[in-house]
Amino acid sequence: MKIRSFFGQFFSGLWGGGLSDYSGLQESTPSITLNKEEPYIPPEAGMQLSAVWSCINLLSETMATLPLVIYEVKRNGDKIPARDTRLWQVLHNPNQIMTAHDFWLCMSMNRFLTGNAYALIHRDGTGALIGLTPLASGQMEVAVLDGQVIYQYNKDGKYTYFTSDQILHWKGVGNGVVGLSTFDYMRATTNEMKNAQKNASALYGNGNQLTGIVTVDRVIKGQQLVELRNRFRELGAFNGDSWINFLPADMKYQQVAMSAADAQLLETRQFGVEEIGRWFGVPAALINSSSGTSGASIEQIVESFYRSTIHPLCCSVEQAIMQRVFTAADRAKYVAEFKMSALLRASVSSRYDSYSKALQNGFMTRNEVRKLENLPPVDGADQLTAQSNLWPVNQLGEQQASQSNTVPEDPVKQ
Repeated sequence: MKIRSFFGQFFSGLWGGGLSDYSGLQESTPSITLNKEEPYIPPEAGMQLSAVWSCINLLSETMATLPLVIYEVKRNGDKIPARDTRLWQVLHNPNQIMTAHDFWLCMSMNRFLTGNAYALIHRDGTGALIGLTPLASGQMEVAVLDGQVIYQYNKDGKYTYFTSDQILHWKGVGNGVVGLSTFDYMRATTNEMKNAQKNASALYGNGNQLTGIVTVDRVIKGQQLVELRNRFRELGAFNGDSWINFLPADMKYQQVAMSAADAQLLETRQFGVEEIGRWFGVPAALINSSSGTSGASIEQIVESFYRSTIHPLCCSVEQAIMQRVFTAADRAKYVAEFKMSALLRASVSSRYDSYSKALQNGFMTRNEVRKLENLPPVDGADQLTAQSNLWPVNQLGEQQASQSNTVPEDPVKQ
């Protein structure tokens, strides 16, 4: 029996959706809408808004391009990349159809549109991980039964049930069981943008914009008015290479500038881009908008985006993987971490600046830097150096002693 049909008659509408703690079918949509007259816009329609598409694409591509590394944690706290483990192999090649980039692109799109992303965990007879398959969040329903989380997936009209140890669940803000559906909560904003786009299409796309007025010295009626309209329409087209058109002697043309209403429509659409960016945590400047850049450079905006949006997302994915994909034995030995330093890969100046500081402050060697740049090691570049003339760290005391024993010459005797 379907989860919704069984629990819907008992639990529907009794609690506050994804903000409440309750048993039965979990809801990710708001139980009360801000404006009941706002129609529902499905994600497929909403992504036809350029601002929504840009936010989803930017977030998904950023998450999909970050390297996910499995580290083996030693007793002394050292972390060593565990490339030979099944965890590493599957997370870098999740299934036969998708690359790791494809997998996280799909997971991210579901997560940012609906607040939830799901993947089926495949294991062999020994319980070892062998694959991950993303599942469409719109076809998944989640319920809490006797304290256990049950997942119901509908594919081709067939319902399949899974327990929590079979599903990788990456969730957004919510009650802890399911994340809130971003698109359902931003319904008022998407409707406003949809209406603005509809009005702009009607104003500019169909030739309805009033650009000028033709006046004549006599009254025009009936067929004469039709002929005049057709005649002026023909004059509006370019004639070969000529950009000059002529009106009859008894006609005068007066150009009409953009009205206040037209200007307000453009401002509404520009503000809508910034408003949608707020819902997704994306600065307007990063989705090709001219707003939101005052008082801050683009480098500061990008750094803030990485720190306040991308880093928390990475932490949530890491914890979801370690909770659902790792076994108890895996969690005692391994950790999963995204390499945030890969975000500097596209910026040579930022990358080299960070290397320079690491070398001058003695916590990276030159060969470690060369390895990050895919360069071969060189002899004599495995020692840590400090900023004081780049001496090896273990010789700093000798350098200071030698400098203190050096007696400067008396300038009077020179």
